[in-house]
Amino acid sequence: MKISCTQAKLNKGLSIVSRIVGTRTTLPVLSNIYLEAKDGQLKLSATDLEIGVTTSIGAKVDEEGSLTVPARLISDFIAANSDENLELESKATTLHLKSQRYEANIKGIDSSEYPVLPEVSKDSLVELAVADFTGAISEVVVACATDDTRPVLAGIYFKFDTDTLYLVATDSYRLAEKKIDVPGLNINKEFIVPARTMQEILRISSSVENPEKIAISATENQVSFNIAGTQVVSRLIEGAFPNYKQIIPSAYKSSAEIDLHDFSSAIKMASLFARQGGNNVKIKFIAAEAIITSVADQVGDNISKVPAKSSADSEEITFNAKYIADILQVLPDKKLLFEVNDKFSAGAIRPEKAKDFVYIIMPLRVEE
Repeated sequence: MKISCTQAKLNKGLSIVSRIVGTRTTLPVLSNIYLEAKDGQLKLSATDLEIGVTTSIGAKVDEEGSLTVPARLISDFIAANSDENLELESKATTLHLKSQRYEANIKGIDSSEYPVLPEVSKDSLVELAVADFTGAISEVVVACATDDTRPVLAGIYFKFDTDTLYLVATDSYRLAEKKIDVPGLNINKEFIVPARTMQEILRISSSVENPEKIAISATENQVSFNIAGTQVVSRLIEGAFPNYKQIIPSAYKSSAEIDLHDFSSAIKMASLFARQGGNNVKIKFIAAEAIITSVADQVGDNISKVPAKSSADSEEITFNAKYIADILQVLPDKKLLFEVNDKFSAGAIRPEKAKDFVYIIMPLRVEE
């Protein structure tokens, strides 16, 4: 392999794939990035056997070939190199790098030892606008479980129902559902994608220049996301997603319209005390305001009052402050609706103008 390319392109390519590299692995080659020079491009790949990422950058290829090199070393070396152009040449299992002021040799591992990334059909199941898809994922992924006690809850449930894509996540204490209309799709399919994969999609989409569309393909146990020439392949989570529809209330006794910024500030204020008392906050709606209360016996207490337009007074209901704060950070609208029934029933938070998203939050049962 012998190529030349710009530092900027190589640095960007490495930043896209290097996050996937396994840091705790019994296979040394998985700590490496796979480099392949071919057809006027340098392909970079990384995998931890759960997720694989591949991207390509433009390069002048004088000699085709491939090699794997330690991810952290080459990433740090290229990031610290401010020279404009680079030359890369492999000699056996060593990569020689040269620029105007710097030169280095990095010992690698033969590319034949690198695991082959699974092939997923390039025929896309669906193609969506990147902005719409990443916005939806941001709103849903916050509700994923953060442990693998129940693996199906540690991912986002994709359900294609004719011309609608439902994205759903729940950790059994809260649930987020987003609907995306896909006219003319006419597909019925469902699968669960690990939350970590979706976090990588959000990261990669923000680092790719001017991404417009994302193509999604899926097989029985793998899913592929293609964004502006970068492909992410991930295993799917096995198992059946719970019948979540049954926990979404069909009606609410009280619905309050609240300014998102004001409510977020009040929740942050209450959290200062709530973190000392099980992260519990009590919320009550009256005609013109929302009252948020938090008490910590060892620290003190806090009461915040936020203007709100409530359809009816509610009783005081206890919620987890973090679960509320998580969703307030990603809602797109400036106003929200908080809907409740009683202190034993799930509440709902949704953007004021949106009918395609709902965030269900279970109340906490506390001793009076």
